[in-house]
Amino acid sequence: MTSHKFQLGDRVRLVKRASTNTVEAFLNMVTTIDATQPQDIWEITRLLPANVSGFQYHIRGSREGPERLVYETQLTPT
Repeated sequence: MTSHKFQLGDRVRLVKRASTNTVEAFLNMVTTIDATQPQDIWEITRLLPANVSGFQYHIRGSREGPERLVYETQLTPT
């Protein structure tokens, strides 16, 4: 059985990929946070179960900042 690649508290970077999901692409356009900056470091705050697209995580850019839902394939270790 496979498990999460990252654990709570791990620091990660987002990998910029073209989105095939129109809702996600729209939200990325209108968000005030530019999550695609390669220098931004995010922290894993919650491990979520896998769905057909893979394991999911909640990540946060700073202690006060909002959380974001991402898939494991969107993350790379720091």
